[in-house]
Amino acid sequence: MYINLLRHGETERQEEKRYYGKTDVALSEEGREKLFASGNKPERVYVSGLSRSRQTAEIIYPGAEYIVVPELNEMDFGDFEGKNWYEMKDDPEYQAWVDSECTGRCPGGESKTEFSGRICKAMTELVARETKEGRNEIFIVAHGGTIMASLERFGTDRNGEYYEWLPGYGEGYRIECTWKGTDMQWSVIRRLSYDKSAGRIHLYYGEGRGKTSIAMGTALRALRAGRQVKIVQFCKSKGSGETEQLEKLGAMAYYGKEGAGFVSAMNEAQKKTLKEKQTDLLKEILFAPIPYPEGSLLILDEVCAALEQDVLDEATVWDTVVRKKSPIEIIMTGRHPKGWMLAASDYVTELKEIQHPYHDGLTARAGIEF
Repeated sequence: MYINLLRHGETERQEEKRYYGKTDVALSEEGREKLFASGNKPERVYVSGLSRSRQTAEIIYPGAEYIVVPELNEMDFGDFEGKNWYEMKDDPEYQAWVDSECTGRCPGGESKTEFSGRICKAMTELVARETKEGRNEIFIVAHGGTIMASLERFGTDRNGEYYEWLPGYGEGYRIECTWKGTDMQWSVIRRLSYDKSAGRIHLYYGEGRGKTSIAMGTALRALRAGRQVKIVQFCKSKGSGETEQLEKLGAMAYYGKEGAGFVSAMNEAQKKTLKEKQTDLLKEILFAPIPYPEGSLLILDEVCAALEQDVLDEATVWDTVVRKKSPIEIIMTGRHPKGWMLAASDYVTELKEIQHPYHDGLTARAGIEF
């Protein structure tokens, strides 16, 4: 069974950061304009009982039968509904809720435990019914809380997490669902996005020359358009011709290793040290305190090689790609990608070598190969 689980589009007055759970607010005009129709044309789509869910489904999956499941509604924030943090900063009940990491009961509303229980019960019943009826794919448009609660409970990729699963507006996940007795197990295949402004994921791989060249050419184009560009060169040290020039144009470059030599020639202790260094580097870039502007480009050059040589933590790369921040465009390069990287990418291009002078004894040349 495959589940396509999406969050609704941007709503009215969203810039004010108000708590809209049970409150039935509509999509904003800008929110509508950002969404686009999917190439999938399902016969039926499940939506929550709130209009922003139905309105989003009508844009992304036009012409479907929309089946309302009120139990999938967003969390009930009770007395906090319609207010933002500034208006409640002096409210002791609100402060107590925040201090509980937003897990306690909202006055007049739900607690996280109650909300998650409601969502997971409804989701189990829905998927079980669809499975029994012989369907192998379902489509659901609901809320950020619906997605977070479901993946915290059923997700096998990163058990026990909640807020990390929140996608952007008009985004979500394609999930493979299996059953173990009466319990569901969800494995995320890829991120879904029907927001025109959201970043996409590229993968350029294969034995042919040109993977890094494509990435750096895209970086040049991105800089020309005023986008922020960050380049991480795994398994490479400073001195690459293209990155030095791109830095002069405003790109930020980071290097995985120091000194010459190939990673394949390292001993196990050296590889372990490099793995820690490169993983910390990627985390540092991802969790930088300065937010990523819309349209930011992040290049993970030779990330496939780093994973193949086990000099980069795969779980961190998975998080970077599948649970990426919405504004980031990501490019991955390397010869041999993991299967999940192929499934998770929006752009996939394999470069196949037909002929190369290296086989005739010509070594790499400055300005051409490096």
